[in-house]
Amino acid sequence: RIRTWKMPSKTDVKFPGFVSTDEIEEVLFTEADLRARVLEMGAEISKAYGPLDKPLIVICTLKGAATFFADLVRALDVDHIWEFMSFSSYGMGTSSSGAVQLVLDLKMDVSDRHILIVEDILDTGNTLKYMLKQLAARDPASVKTAVLLHKHEMTIPGVQAEFVGYKIPNKFVVGYGLDYAQKYRGLPWIGVVAPWVYTKGKESGADRADGSIAKGDVSSSSLSQ
Repeated sequence: RIRTWKMPSKTDVKFPGFVSTDEIEEVLFTEADLRARVLEMGAEISKAYGPLDKPLIVICTLKGAATFFADLVRALDVDHIWEFMSFSSYGMGTSSSGAVQLVLDLKMDVSDRHILIVEDILDTGNTLKYMLKQLAARDPASVKTAVLLHKHEMTIPGVQAEFVGYKIPNKFVVGYGLDYAQKYRGLPWIGVVAPWVYTKGKESGADRADGSIAKGDVSSSSLSQ
């Protein structure tokens, strides 16, 4: 089926009180766009797996994938179990440092089980490559990946996702769980951060212990996407 898609504008979405319109350069996907695409992905994934002897283990990669994960699992028509992992790969900037650390590990044995990794965004692929290596050592029956967004121009060779929501250009995106310095995760839509936001953050160096952004200042620390 051919999907038609119209580039939304800022007037197509609602801005909450804590986000001004000039902080977002452009809107990529509205709440309705995301809802429809996640339902399609749920059906696609369910069809790919079909009936299983044991429930599918669906792993949410925290924090960014939490919103996508919550919507996706409710769109699945296969029995499944929730698990969570967390990795750190972003340093003091808006791009991945390449150094990956495991922050939160699984709580269960996954040997001989089918696993679906749920990621918010695939960019360089360093984190996913590391995660796949970690899981392969535990002898699962299979491991597949579902990502909402894929920055295909950035991904290293040999790393791919079986299920992709949207392919996007190399722009720093926020909303629907994605953040800049812990801000914007709660937006129900996805947009591109205006360059002045992170430029000002780098210049000011202003951040808070809780990762929040001071009014008028944007921190470039504690980034994850």
